[in-house]
Amino acid sequence: MSFLIYGASGYTGKIVVENVLKLGLKPTLAGRTEHKIKNLARDFKLDYLIFSLDDIDTIAQNIEAFPLVLNCAGPFSKTAQPMIKACLQAGVHYLDITGEIEVFEMAKSYHQKAIEKNIIILSGVGFDVVPTDCMAKFLHDKMPDATHLELAWAGLGGNISHGTMSTMVENLGKSGAIRKDGKIVPTPIGHIGKTIDFGRKQIFYMTIPWGDVSTAHFTTQIPNIMVFSAAPKNVYYTLKFQPIFNPIIGTDFIKNKIQHYIDKNISGPNFERREKGKSLIYGKITNQQGDSIEARLETAEAYKLTAEMATKIALKVILDKSLKPGYHTPAELFGAALILEMYGSKFL
Repeated sequence: MSFLIYGASGYTGKIVVENVLKLGLKPTLAGRTEHKIKNLARDFKLDYLIFSLDDIDTIAQNIEAFPLVLNCAGPFSKTAQPMIKACLQAGVHYLDITGEIEVFEMAKSYHQKAIEKNIIILSGVGFDVVPTDCMAKFLHDKMPDATHLELAWAGLGGNISHGTMSTMVENLGKSGAIRKDGKIVPTPIGHIGKTIDFGRKQIFYMTIPWGDVSTAHFTTQIPNIMVFSAAPKNVYYTLKFQPIFNPIIGTDFIKNKIQHYIDKNISGPNFERREKGKSLIYGKITNQQGDSIEARLETAEAYKLTAEMATKIALKVILDKSLKPGYHTPAELFGAALILEMYGSKFL
């Protein structure tokens, strides 16, 4: 069985390829930079394709022989839409590993076209947003009348990749977001901070524009959603000055300077860090009467989880012909127990 991994030469793309190979599968690799893709394909003895995302017809011609495309090429604000359009044209399932709210909202807009073409569009099949989406579904199943949802995550023992940092640079100067009364509302990043008790560890969190502001609403229809990430308190307090420095850091000059540093210095966690690292997920759900339920989840390091979960979901979409076409979120399509298929995942 072969499917196409686009952006295979990036940090996350490579570990996805390695994970797929462990299962005895032979994916076809693809991307924009010939020498990177060619060298990777040679090392793994795999077929490869080189094409950009500038022309929809060209993309469609390159992907039409495959049942599914897994897009690992960020920033997804630039790569997701042309690839989705090409998948619709070619009749090919589309998956990606984004965590960007705007990308989820864009992907959702193609729901009806995906039904007509009998394909599945499923963004966020990695750490963004599988564990938090499963947490949202897990809690909503226990309290179907919930009106408010809080989700939070922290990584222990890992570090960030080049691609993730590049996406963060792309979003410099932009606001955060929450969902309020069913609508996505812009707010300052870190506008709320709080400490969450994980039993063995208390962690300080602040609000961030995580993908669940879009996806958890689709999965649960809960109208009020906030997502938090672990952060040092000094960062939280510094962000209070966003109105002053956002116009500066959002300029192309500053972004290019930061990106240059990232290109030279940021790679991602090594194998040992990925194997030893952990991720903690917290969720709290509340209804109109003020009743609430909390839950905590421990799972694998973010990049390890992304590689393994993206592979699992790709195989499910290819093999399970009973899945309904259209736009989906991970837990909405596969249920809250999806995260428990990841070795080491457990609700605390």
